[in-house]
Amino acid sequence: MPVVAGLADKTSGNNSILISTGEASGDAVGAALLAEMRGMGFSGQAFAIGAKKLDAAGANLICDSSNWGAIGVYQSLKVAPRIFEDMRKTKKWLQQSRPGLLIAIDFGYFNVRLSRLAKENGSLVLYFMPPGSWRKNSQGKDLAHIADVVATPFEWSAKILQSMGATAEWVGHPIVQLAAQFPESDREGLAILPGSRAHEIRNNLPVIAKAVGKLGDIAKPVKIVVAPTANADEILRRWQAETSVPVQLSTDPAPATLKASKAAIVCSGTATLECAVCDCPMVVVYRLDRMMALEYRILKPKFEYVAMPSIILGRRVAEELLHYRAIPVSIAMETEKLLIDSAERLQQLQDFAEIRSVLGPTDAVTRTAKLALELLQKRR
Repeated sequence: MPVVAGLADKTSGNNSILISTGEASGDAVGAALLAEMRGMGFSGQAFAIGAKKLDAAGANLICDSSNWGAIGVYQSLKVAPRIFEDMRKTKKWLQQSRPGLLIAIDFGYFNVRLSRLAKENGSLVLYFMPPGSWRKNSQGKDLAHIADVVATPFEWSAKILQSMGATAEWVGHPIVQLAAQFPESDREGLAILPGSRAHEIRNNLPVIAKAVGKLGDIAKPVKIVVAPTANADEILRRWQAETSVPVQLSTDPAPATLKASKAAIVCSGTATLECAVCDCPMVVVYRLDRMMALEYRILKPKFEYVAMPSIILGRRVAEELLHYRAIPVSIAMETEKLLIDSAERLQQLQDFAEIRSVLGPTDAVTRTAKLALELLQKRR
């Protein structure tokens, strides 16, 4: 995955764009957005802070953000030096290249700073999926000042941002459009999404493997979705170290597997919303390592739910087995309920229908691509 260097003096111009993402989900959304813009006639140069998906979509990578993702203070401190160095590199590139438009996607830790810097250097800014957009009582206080347009997944987010003086549009959640390209199929077996970060796979996969070993034939076939930032060989090694249950590894986008599975065991994160959109009932699992557990005990963060479907509806949608509760027997017991025609399975499917109505428009990527092209038109 090549990273561009030394092209600043050749690439500046009002019709060039920089797409900035910090995690695997943002990389996928950014790649889809670039493809949509190309389909609408965008012929300018595209640069990116991203990973495999944006690289494959034809963007020139300024920085590789494959390993930026982190949860909590401890994990963030481990990746901070890399991010700070890439911020320094990006700042220099921005000052020299001055792209016509920055498209920032989620990842507020980096992208809020980058957006402010881009504005100072004369670029327009489109913020897609702003950080904390799921919060119903507040939004980022800086967004109105650092973004020319905000494209947000949630209706309440748009209303709050508009009241703060931002030009904000409710475009819907991109997961809906990204999942729609994969057909429904006969559902069988169990999908496993252990996470996209190395520590998530290391902590989650062993207990999940032991749980699946307790389920027997009801879980078969078992399919693990390998995130673009993960190592398939390492996943298979960790799996086989814990269980003899055969497993299929898939590097396809998660919806392709979820739409063919009867239930899923998923790491907290974007995958929970993908399950909801794909009508695949889930058990949510998240194990902490020792330092993360210590941080949790010291900081005592207060949250009611960690899964996005539950946050959106304000009630528990899926069982959340966190840290010490995420043990094989509990995971197996909760998963078994979803592999049969149970009340728990039916309730999740009913909740998923409600979630899809809350997510609104089904063409978020298309709508955001149009906003991006409209902003670029202003630069001419």
